[in-house]
Amino acid sequence: MTNALPAPASAPAPLERVPGPAPRLIAVEEAFMTPGILDAATRRAGGRPSMRSGPIAGPFMPDLLDLGATRIAGMDAAGVDVQLLAVAAPGVQHLDDDLAAPLAREANDLLAEAVRAHPDRFAGMATVPVQTPAAAADEVVRAVRELGFRGVMINSHTRDGYLDEERCWPILEAIEAMDVPLYIHPRDPAADLSGSAIPGFTVGWGYAVETGTHIVRLIQSGVLDRFPRLRIVVGHLGEGIPFLLDRMDGRYPFEATAAGAPALPRTPGEYFRDQFWVTTSGMNFPAPLRAVIDILGADKVLFAADHPFEDQREAVDEFAAIPLTADERGRIAHENAERLFRL
Repeated sequence: MTNALPAPASAPAPLERVPGPAPRLIAVEEAFMTPGILDAATRRAGGRPSMRSGPIAGPFMPDLLDLGATRIAGMDAAGVDVQLLAVAAPGVQHLDDDLAAPLAREANDLLAEAVRAHPDRFAGMATVPVQTPAAAADEVVRAVRELGFRGVMINSHTRDGYLDEERCWPILEAIEAMDVPLYIHPRDPAADLSGSAIPGFTVGWGYAVETGTHIVRLIQSGVLDRFPRLRIVVGHLGEGIPFLLDRMDGRYPFEATAAGAPALPRTPGEYFRDQFWVTTSGMNFPAPLRAVIDILGADKVLFAADHPFEDQREAVDEFAAIPLTADERGRIAHENAERLFRL
């Protein structure tokens, strides 16, 4: 493990379009839903869909509930070889304690059954009841050891609390011990950030503010020093964090001193480059992807379509049209996911 920052390239590498067949394509932020969670979320929301309720109705629902032939046919049509699946946000994190734990287990069992039926097409990330940390930690262990899951997805805040809080450390300890990545996915902004949920901009802006704040809290709190082997994946090209790392590194020492905060042993950029990976979900666009590759390196970027909330075919076509070297395309399309998630 090194903390050295990559040297800036003197000139961009020549780009090449790859002739012949496209590389294997693994999509690592793809959603599903279970009837049990759907029913509980619908009752909790009084049948009124909102960003806070999560998907409880609408055109996405048939795709979310399908874990069989129809989903695979869509993957074939789009050119996706493998989907890494997790329950759609907010998972079970908005449900009552007595419902969250059993519904998380039920969802993980349902996904494991689908993976067993289609082992070459699906892989799973665990859903856990963060509101009951001991049960969540137990479910991490069960999902990895017994069900063979490749990661854990947590949908940012739980009841306006974040993973840097000490009560959540058993969850992080279990994830680190199981040696699988933690995927931090967006959801509706927490109460302190409710002003970022601007109508029409909640997904495009508020989600990034919510999840980016969670990431910065993990860095600032010292949690990453406590769990140095924790590997964290963030969607949407890092929720804006990569584009701000130089500014954070420049201002952090002054701000921390002025606030009387304990100094971190590393810069924010060093933590991010060392322990975080980003995916292209919803962001398969040339300029930001090139910038993130230049900032983090191609080894830290993974392809995602964000099915069914983004059009899977369009995401694949957008990614295919981005000028990349053959090496960059192979790493982002499948090699990084194979290494990180052991697919």
